Amino acid sequence: MSGPPRITGGELTATAGEQLSLTCRASGGHPAARLTWLNGTRSFSSTSDSAGSGKTLDLFLPRLTKWDNGANFTCLADQGFPQLARTKASSRILRVKYPPVVQVPSPSVHVREGEPASLSCMVDSNPKADVTWRKVGGGLPELAVPRDHLLLLPKVSPRDGGPYQCEADNGVRPAGLGTVTLQVYYPPVIEDTLDSEVTMLHGQDDLSIECFAAGNPKPHIRWRRKDTSLYWDNPLRFHRVRYDVQGTYQCVAASDGFREVTRDVYVDVVGRPSIQGGLTTLTVAAGSNARLHCEILADPIPATVTWTWQTKDGAESVVMATDLGVIITEEPTDDGIASSLVVEDVGISEEGTYVCQAANMFGEARREIRLEVTAIQLSQKDKKVTNNSNDSLVVISVSMATLVLGIVGAIIVCVAVKKKWLCRERKPDTSTLSSTRSMPPVPKSVKRLGHGTNDSGVEDLELQELDGTLKPRPPPRAGKEWTSVGLSYTALAHSNTLPPYSTVERHKPDGEDIRSRGRIPEEDIMDDAIMDDTEYIPDDPPAPPPKDKKRRWTRRAPPGDMTVPSSLHEAENALNEIQADSI
Repeated sequence: MSGPPRITGGELTATAGEQLSLTCRASGGHPAARLTWLNGTRSFSSTSDSAGSGKTLDLFLPRLTKWDNGANFTCLADQGFPQLARTKASSRILRVKYPPVVQVPSPSVHVREGEPASLSCMVDSNPKADVTWRKVGGGLPELAVPRDHLLLLPKVSPRDGGPYQCEADNGVRPAGLGTVTLQVYYPPVIEDTLDSEVTMLHGQDDLSIECFAAGNPKPHIRWRRKDTSLYWDNPLRFHRVRYDVQGTYQCVAASDGFREVTRDVYVDVVGRPSIQGGLTTLTVAAGSNARLHCEILADPIPATVTWTWQTKDGAESVVMATDLGVIITEEPTDDGIASSLVVEDVGISEEGTYVCQAANMFGEARREIRLEVTAIQLSQKDKKVTNNSNDSLVVISVSMATLVLGIVGAIIVCVAVKKKWLCRERKPDTSTLSSTRSMPPVPKSVKRLGHGTNDSGVEDLELQELDGTLKPRPPPRAGKEWTSVGLSYTALAHSNTLPPYSTVERHKPDGEDIRSRGRIPEEDIMDDAIMDDTEYIPDDPPAPPPKDKKRRWTRRAPPGDMTVPSSLHEAENALNEIQADSI
C-alpha cells in the first residue's frame, strides 16, 4: 500500500447520547489489506466490503456516553506479509460533550456557633462547567465566600444553618446539582412568645402555660418553681388556681453540650380574699395577753381587716383599736396582709368568738377564732370595771375568813382544854397529907361539900385532880412553916413521925365521930348557888363508878409506906369523883 488507511467521520465534537459512525478506507497494494478497528487495544467486530480497488471498514456507535470522551479509535490495515509490507494504521481521538455530574464529599457539615465552615462539591463535565452556590430557602450569608466548587463561611451563626446547593452548568443539559447541609450547634434560646407575667383568677381550673425554645440539638423543656428543685413537664398546668401557686416560675431549656437557659414567668393570682389556716380555738390564762392572728391572701389587697366579737349570749360588736386594753396591728406580707388582735389582761368577760373579716372587689372571706379563759380568778381589767363590787367581795371574804379562823381556833382550844392538853396542873402527891387534917373544901369556882374541919382553921380548901380523882390542894404557906398548917411532906419529915391515918379522929362541927358510924358523913350545907345540882351521898360507902374507856381508875401506893384503910380510901375516891362530875 502506498499509504496508511484513511478515517472519515468524527471530525466534530459529539455529544453524549448521540450516534457516531466512522469509516476506514485502505487503497492500493496487492494483495488487498485487511482492516480492523481497535478501541485502544481492544478490537471491535467489523464487516469489510470491497469497493473497487480498495477496502472499506465502517465503525458504528449507537449512543455515545461521557465514557466515550477521549476514546482512541484506531484502524489497522494488514496485507498479510509482514516481511514484505508493514502493517499500517490510522487513529482518531473521539471528543464527546456531556453534562456536569456533581458529587458532594460531605453531605452534612457540623460546626459550633462562631466557628468557620467550608462547604464543597465536585463537578465532572465536558466542557468545564460553571459552579453556582445558593442556600435553600434564603440567600447566602453576608460573609460567605464562594470559590468555584467551595463555599467558605468564616463565622457561622444559628441562622446560617440549613441546606446549601451547588449548581454546575456547561451548556449541556441537564445542569449538575449537589446539596450540602450545614448543622450549626448553638445553645437553647427560649422564644419571645412567653410572657414575663401571667394573670390568673383565684379558683379557676385547668390553666396552663407553654414554653417554646429553639436550639441545636433540640432542647428539653421543663418548668420549676424559682429557687427550688421541683420540676414539672411542659406545658405547666394548674389544676386548681390558689393563692399559694402565686410566685415566679422558670422555663428551663437544656441541650447536650451547652448550659441550660431559663426564662422567668411571674404568675399573679387575683381574686377574692383567702384566709390562711390557723388556730380555731385559743386558750389562755386569765390575766395574760391573748393574741389572735389572721393572715389574708388577696389581690388586690384589702384596705382594712375588720375584727368583730360575738359573746356567749350572741351579742356582736366591732372591736376597735381605740377600745381599752385592745391593740390591733396590720403588716403587709408578700401576698397580702396580716392582722393581729391583742387583748391585754384578758378575763372571763372577754371570752367569746372573734371574727376576722376582709373584702376586696372580688368578694370577702372570714374566719372565726374562739377565745377561752381557763383561770377562775378575776383579771385586773375585771377589777377595774367592777371595782366597787369587788371591793365589797374582798371585805366580805376577809371577814368570813377571819370568822372561820376564829371559830376553828376556839374549837381547837376547847378540845385541847377538854383533853387537858392546855391549862393542866401538876397533881401533888396527897398520900402524904396529914391524917389529922380534914378534907379540903371545894374551891369557890366549884361545889363545896362543907366548911372544913374544926382543927384545920381554914374555911375552904381547893380540890385538885390527882390520878383521876379530886384531892385537897394544900393551902398557901403564907410565909409559915410547913408544920403550922398541919401538912406532911415526905421530903422534910419522916413519915413515921406522924400518927397513923387510922388513929386520927375526924369530927364534924357538932363533935360527932364519923368512925363510930362506919360511913362517910353526909354534907349538910351546900352552896345556895348550886343546891339544885347537889347529890345525895348515902351512909354506906358508894360503889366505885364504872370505868371509863377514856379515863381509867388508878391506884397508887401512898408514898412513905403509909398504910391507909382500903375502904376509907375508896370512899374518898368515890366522893371526889362525884364532886368532880358535879363540877
